[in-house]
Amino acid sequence: MHKIATVLPAAALLGALACGSPQACPECPPCAEVKPAPGEEASAASAPQVCQEPARYAADLLFERSPGGVPEVSALWLVDHRCDVRVLDIREEPELDDELGHLPGVEWISARELPAAAESWDPDIPLVLVDRSGRRSARAVAYLEGSGFRRVAGLTGGLLAWNAHGLPVSRGSDYRAIVEGARAPAEEAAAPAPAAAGGPLGRESLIAHIGDPGGLRWTKAAALLLHGSEACVDGRDVGAVLGTPGGDAGELLLVLATKEAFGDPLSDQRIWLLLEAYLDAFGSFYIHTDKHALEHLRGELLADPRFADQRELLADVAGVERFVRHPPRALEEALLQHLVDPANVGCGHLRLILQHPDEYRVREGLSQSFLAAVFRQLWRGESLIDYVVLSGEHHESGVVRVLLGGEVQPFSRVPAIAPRRGDLQVFVDHPQVATFCRQQNVAFLLERDAWLRAHEIDAGAFLRAVEELAAHQLGLTLGYLAAGLPVFEARFHGDGIEVVGPLE
Repeated sequence: MHKIATVLPAAALLGALACGSPQACPECPPCAEVKPAPGEEASAASAPQVCQEPARYAADLLFERSPGGVPEVSALWLVDHRCDVRVLDIREEPELDDELGHLPGVEWISARELPAAAESWDPDIPLVLVDRSGRRSARAVAYLEGSGFRRVAGLTGGLLAWNAHGLPVSRGSDYRAIVEGARAPAEEAAAPAPAAAGGPLGRESLIAHIGDPGGLRWTKAAALLLHGSEACVDGRDVGAVLGTPGGDAGELLLVLATKEAFGDPLSDQRIWLLLEAYLDAFGSFYIHTDKHALEHLRGELLADPRFADQRELLADVAGVERFVRHPPRALEEALLQHLVDPANVGCGHLRLILQHPDEYRVREGLSQSFLAAVFRQLWRGESLIDYVVLSGEHHESGVVRVLLGGEVQPFSRVPAIAPRRGDLQVFVDHPQVATFCRQQNVAFLLERDAWLRAHEIDAGAFLRAVEELAAHQLGLTLGYLAAGLPVFEARFHGDGIEVVGPLE
């Protein structure tokens, strides 16, 4: 088990950043200086350093669990043991160059790509995962532990804690090398395709897709509420997901629309407060866009005179993503006007709601105010907003409904499916998991909302209304996005899988 590092003098911390103190890492390879970003000055005493390959990982290192049950290490411990562990930053790509920077020499892979990439990793190498605040790394650690990784931990407090200690970070100088170095394993792991591109989806190809270890993982429903999130049914996601239309964003908007149908229009302030309470209650909140929407947004922003001084920042899609995550305070409201435009919404389900509010039975102002509240939470530094950017074209060849042998309970193990594996893409829907999460969403709203309590709205009636609207919206979205595609059911019974379809 590891020992907690003592507080070192500042100069010693800076010098020990990469290879640790001489006592902690006597045989570390030589360290290489990381050049500061343009305009920054670095003295010999404060220049961040990184360990050169090959690293000598500790053979007997185990991590203590935090009071919450997740293995963690402190920033000061990591300073003292940098050469003993492999360190991975699992934030989204633009975050590597944000105001928090990144650890010098760190490897990068987004949390969404981690499950596929981890297939090829040695489970005995000690890993420390880094994110903004420690929340995403806690979920990733739980997943890796369930996949057989015995020596994995998160950085307590993430980059926020690292910066609070005044420890060195990099910005810009080694950013591209980190991204390019981390992306290759994920693509390599995802390369084997169980079905030929462009061909019709059949039972055999779908069985191969689901049965492959890279396309299947399990999680408990209770863990989903505390640490996980529902992703969209979108077939371009390479990570294993629990799919519902629009993910967490679509599900919360669904419940809010049902509430309005009971006769209580929501103001912008109440939407904000409910979203804030939801994040506090449930944690991670998934919403996605795609690179096509960001490219369209880029064109609109470049044509808008209010953003004339931002042209350099909007030079490419990656710059637009960084800008959306961290816009200048004075331009937030102007940016929101563009972000709620359906043409700039990369989630097909949310875009269709904005385009056809009457058909989806969602007040137009509700969906716009809801999206605005999500982005405002993101801009205030809320690390629970899991803002994901998908890439690639839509080439889904079918729809998969993932069914379990019985009703989902908190202790139930539920399978997550990778919508995209190699050249095969499928829409993935988990109707029973969605019902379980809707039950929790309804209970949350009935407890937190004064209007519902005052009118003594029956929980069963409210849930039935939510489920009816959910089925209606799912049918519409699949009708728009998956018209003519075959539909299959993947039925899980114990350790077996039965694929049925195509259904009529």
